[in-house]
Amino acid sequence: MKNAPNLKHLPKEKFTEAVIFAGSDAYAHAKGWEEGLGKQIAEDTTPPVYLGPKQLGELDNLRIVDAGRRCARVYIAGDIEPIQINSIAEKLALAGVQDAKLYKGIPDHEPEDWREYLSRLREQVEVSVREESFRHSLPLSVGSDGYDQEQDYTLKSYLPANSLSSIYGPSGSYKSFLAVSWACHVAAGMKWAGKSVSAGAVMYVVGEGGIGVPRRIKAWEKKHGVKLNNLYLVNRPVFPVRREEMQEMIKAARDVKSRTGQPVRLIVVDTLARCFGGNDENDARDMGAFIEGCDVIKRETGATLLVVHHSGKDDTKGARGSSAFRAALDAEFNIRREGDGGAIILTCTKMKDAEEPKQAAFDLRPVELFTDRDGELISSLVVQDLPREAREPDPELADIKHLTGNHAALWQSIRSRKAKGEPCNVSVIRDDITALFGENGRKGFKRWLDKLVRENIISIDDSGDITII
Repeated sequence: MKNAPNLKHLPKEKFTEAVIFAGSDAYAHAKGWEEGLGKQIAEDTTPPVYLGPKQLGELDNLRIVDAGRRCARVYIAGDIEPIQINSIAEKLALAGVQDAKLYKGIPDHEPEDWREYLSRLREQVEVSVREESFRHSLPLSVGSDGYDQEQDYTLKSYLPANSLSSIYGPSGSYKSFLAVSWACHVAAGMKWAGKSVSAGAVMYVVGEGGIGVPRRIKAWEKKHGVKLNNLYLVNRPVFPVRREEMQEMIKAARDVKSRTGQPVRLIVVDTLARCFGGNDENDARDMGAFIEGCDVIKRETGATLLVVHHSGKDDTKGARGSSAFRAALDAEFNIRREGDGGAIILTCTKMKDAEEPKQAAFDLRPVELFTDRDGELISSLVVQDLPREAREPDPELADIKHLTGNHAALWQSIRSRKAKGEPCNVSVIRDDITALFGENGRKGFKRWLDKLVRENIISIDDSGDITII
C-alpha cells in the first residue's frame, strides 16, 4: 500500500494532529497551508497530507495517516464525492484516530465532529473482521445431528450409492460371475440375496474382452426370464487415468441415460489391470491418478463404480498393487472358491459407513445356452443369490482333487443318514440331492456319486445300498 503525499512528514509523536486536504484543489490548499496558512490557523508548519483527484482515484490502495495517530483534521478542498469522504473516515478509524473534525472550508467555525462517527466505524470494522475470521466453506454439524439419515445404496448392504467399490480375488475365483450377477440385478431392479437395489441402467467395461460376459448375462436372463435392455457393455478397456478416456466414459453414460430414460446406477470396470493404461499398479502416484479418474466419473454420472481386481500372490494379504486403492474404497469384498467346487465365499473386507455384511457362500449353477455348429452344448454359470454358511473342507474329502460343492453336499447327505441309522441307498440319496439342487441335482447325481466311488469314499452293492469305506 502506498503512502499519501507528505505522510512521511508527520511527526513521530502520535498526539500531534494530522492535517489532510481532500478534493480537486487539495494540492493548492496544501501549498498555501505549508507556506503560512497553517501557522496562522493552527500553529502548524508541517506539510499537510493532500488527496487530489489522482490520490482519491486510488484511495483503496493509499495510506493517508500513520497507524496510532490520535487526532486529525480534514479539509474539503474543491470537488469531492460523498463516498470518498466516507472512505477517508473509514481509513482514519482503521488507523486508530480517536478525535477528528471535518472542515468544509477555510475558515469553518463549526466543523463536523467525527469522534462518535469514527467510533461507530471502528466497531463496524471490528465486527466485520471478526465475522470474516469465522467465515469458511467447511460443512459443519453438531454432535449427533443426522444420525437417523439413511444411507443411499445401489445394492443394500453391499454397494453404497455413488461409491467406489471393489471385489478382488485370485484368477478363477468367479469374480466376473459375481460382478455380472450384481449388474443384472441392478438393471432388472430385482433384489439380490434378499437385499433391495436401486434400479437403473448399468454399464459394464469388458476390459478382458471375449464372449464370456455376454454369455453370463444371457445365462442370467434365461434363468430369471428377464430381458435386460438397459445393461450396456463397453467392449474395450477404458483408462480413467487419461482425461480424454474419462470424458468418453462420461459421454457414454449420458448416451445410455438418454437411450434408456434411466440414470446409470452402476459402472463395472473389469478388470483394474486391463483398465490401468500400462501404468504401475504398485506406484501410489499412478494409482492416485486412477482413483482420481474414477472419482470424476462417479461424480459426473452419479453411478457407483465397481472395480474387479486381482489379489496378490498371497490372497490373505489383500488385493494386488498400491494400498492407496483400498484406502480410497467405500466398500471392498474378497471372493474365493469354496474348495474346488462351483461355489464362492464372499467376505466383506471394508465397509466405510455401514455394518459389514456377514460372510456367506453362494452356489453357481450351469445354464444351457445353445448348441454350436459342431453339436456341442454351450453353457455358462449363474450365481444363485441365496446365501448360506460356507462349508469347511471335510477331513474325509481333504485329499480329493477337483472336489466341488456338489460332491460335498452328496457326501454330507450320505454321512448324515448313516449317522442317524436312516435308510441310505442310491434311490433315497438321489431324492435328497434332487430336493436340494432341483433338475441340476437330478442330472448330475450319477456323475457326483461315481466320483465318490472312484475315490474309495463309498461303495455301492448290487441292491443299491451305500456303505462308507
